[in-house]
Amino acid sequence: MVLAVENLNISCNEPSTSIAPIPPHRRSWSVDSRVKGFFAGSANIPMSHPYFAQCVIELTERPPHDIIVLYIGTATYDIQEYRDIQTSAFFSLGCTIKSLDVDNTFVPFADIEKAVAEAHIVLVSGGNTLYAIDRWRSLGLDVVLKDAAHRGTVMTGGSAGLICWFDGGHSDSMDPTSYREHMLCHSANTNHQQGPNKDWDYIRVEGLGIFPGLVCPHYDQIQSNGVARMADFDEMMTRHSYELGLGFDEFAALEINGQDFRVLTVPGKRRSGAEPLTPGVWIKYADESGVIETKLCPTSGKVRDLLQVLKDRAKHTRIDERMEVCRVQNPSVLNKAAT
Repeated sequence: MVLAVENLNISCNEPSTSIAPIPPHRRSWSVDSRVKGFFAGSANIPMSHPYFAQCVIELTERPPHDIIVLYIGTATYDIQEYRDIQTSAFFSLGCTIKSLDVDNTFVPFADIEKAVAEAHIVLVSGGNTLYAIDRWRSLGLDVVLKDAAHRGTVMTGGSAGLICWFDGGHSDSMDPTSYREHMLCHSANTNHQQGPNKDWDYIRVEGLGIFPGLVCPHYDQIQSNGVARMADFDEMMTRHSYELGLGFDEFAALEINGQDFRVLTVPGKRRSGAEPLTPGVWIKYADESGVIETKLCPTSGKVRDLLQVLKDRAKHTRIDERMEVCRVQNPSVLNKAAT
């Protein structure tokens, strides 16, 4: 199916090593060699797997007993079960686990700065991305996290913990089962990805913009609204066609280690649905005629050949107005109290 997009006037001027074409409104990302991250298509299973945890640990270039992992569970409303699941492998490997709980408790800014400054790894939970980003911005935590990334703190997470680090993401933040009131009443063992069809839409949610691109977690999955994420991500790319998209299969991860990247998979896990069976990361972009193209990301390479940044982000980024509807439906209790 051909998906119509606005006339982009694309005349690609990419270097020969670029994995995807670079149109005039984007450029290859100038990598800060200190920036390191490990981002997975899902949260609970990938981030609790010892192989993925070991990969994250190795990015710090420290022994596990000398590592502090700071878990930020705002997207799951600081629910203890999710912390226990997503930090279990790091704990088993010998890391010290600390939490920065800012959803249900007021935390002074000085304490926020101290907690992030002490961490060698910042692990962000899955959950409701929009809620988490809004809460962080109200506290100044967004700025603290950006500063930490450029000091070399390893940033990691899956699902919402993937989207938050990039320019934006294909998000299920309008799924009522991800809302605060619902999640505080249900177990972490509840499958929020499947179930009866529900009438909700995926939306583009703003991230912190530490890494460039529009990302989609759970790329090979169908969630409770009955809509395949890979198909809906194509539709989103037509509305946000200036951006370069990256789709992350449920059990795939992208590791960024300064100038280099790797794509890794959870051992023994297969991709859901269509071929190929090996989970991966998928590059998406609008071609010269406006068709959304999809390309499997190589398993390794240079970050400058993979990631692209908008030259004029204010001009070429479209804000999804449905975020305001979501904010009304899922308000922060502490943000409401402050107003």
